[in-house]
Amino acid sequence: MSIVVIGLSQRTAPVALREKLSQALGSSSCNGGVSPVVSDWMGQGFREMALLSTCNRLEIYGVAAGHETDTREMVVSQLAELSEVPREELDEHIYHKKDVDAVQHLLRVTCGLDSQLIGETQILGQVSTAFTNARETGSCGPLLTYAFSRAAYAGKKARSQTDISSGGTSISYAAVTLLENELGSLAGQDILVVGAGESAELAIQALYKHGATDVACINRTYASAHALGLRSGCRARPWNELQQALADADAVITVTGAPHAVIYADDILPVVDMRQGRPLMIVDIAVPRDVDLEVGAIPGVDLHDIDELEAARDQHVNRRVAAIPDVEEIVAQETQVVMDWLHGREATELLAELRDFAKSVADSELSAALRKLDGVDKNVEEVIERMANRIVGKLLHQPTKQLKSRANSEDFEVYHDAVVDLFGLTPKRPAGQSAPVDADAG
Repeated sequence: MSIVVIGLSQRTAPVALREKLSQALGSSSCNGGVSPVVSDWMGQGFREMALLSTCNRLEIYGVAAGHETDTREMVVSQLAELSEVPREELDEHIYHKKDVDAVQHLLRVTCGLDSQLIGETQILGQVSTAFTNARETGSCGPLLTYAFSRAAYAGKKARSQTDISSGGTSISYAAVTLLENELGSLAGQDILVVGAGESAELAIQALYKHGATDVACINRTYASAHALGLRSGCRARPWNELQQALADADAVITVTGAPHAVIYADDILPVVDMRQGRPLMIVDIAVPRDVDLEVGAIPGVDLHDIDELEAARDQHVNRRVAAIPDVEEIVAQETQVVMDWLHGREATELLAELRDFAKSVADSELSAALRKLDGVDKNVEEVIERMANRIVGKLLHQPTKQLKSRANSEDFEVYHDAVVDLFGLTPKRPAGQSAPVDADAG
């Protein structure tokens, strides 16, 4: 029984294709939801299954019901049909991994090593949501339960014991961090964001995440500022209040899309008088700059620009990159834990099947012998039965010993397949009805 993953991500497919697939499956592209269409694959190609659907990836993790190549063929064919994307085109973007490669991929994804932004934390919650949804719909059996539990453990361990998620890697995050370092707690501070575009919205989100409680935005087009205020929860101010807004603010972040400066020394000089000695901190993260360089020479004004912030951001990025080997080591260790458990489980199931087979042969021959010895007393029957059971036990002792010792070795599959072939065994248990699973990965 193999764990497989079939999917595509930002590394293999353009966003337009990922959007088509997400819409075709009827699941939100960023919430890890389970699609009713995908749920129908249970029993057709999978014994167990979990869907991981995010903005950057669509992956189906599962335990193949038959040969994994047939399962991949089914999934890709139906994805192509549902999304109305030519099969040949879709094939170019799909990856398919099995066994150790599939487990390792799940762990790398959960630890943030396969993300567009290395070390991002959102993916850990998205993997957990995919696991929860699969359990609630009954599609997640013991194998995926163990694999996803270890993945969650590895993801938390990577973020708590390494710098893979340290600091922020956006300019907006760096700007807010600078404010926090200079002003202390942002709660109760009056923060003004100049601009109303995507970067301004990111800056506002970062401010709230860092504890800011009083944020205002201002823009040349008031309608844009008003719309941003409604989306983000900040106060919108009209452009004709710029000087008063600058006078009120404890700090300012400027991030417009203007092709030239929008704040000059002549704008700031009256503001300095209005502030009556209160210093004004301005962080300009726009390109081109929003604030004329002469503003930085005005007494009482502390001006920071994007070059300074990029240096700080690069430090965070470098720390995350430096942590990759440590996280890869965590992934390798946890991959081995999962594979050892899976092989141990396979050995246990195979031995159970082998014992069942041997016992059925012994019982059949015992019944035939007793029929021929019609009339023997009960004691003789018991002696013959014990003898048959001892023969089975002795014959299986060495195979049992070897299979258990080889359960976690690289050549286990060779031993497994040899036993199945020599004795003509076939799996008798549907997934989820064998040994109990210890899902406590901590």
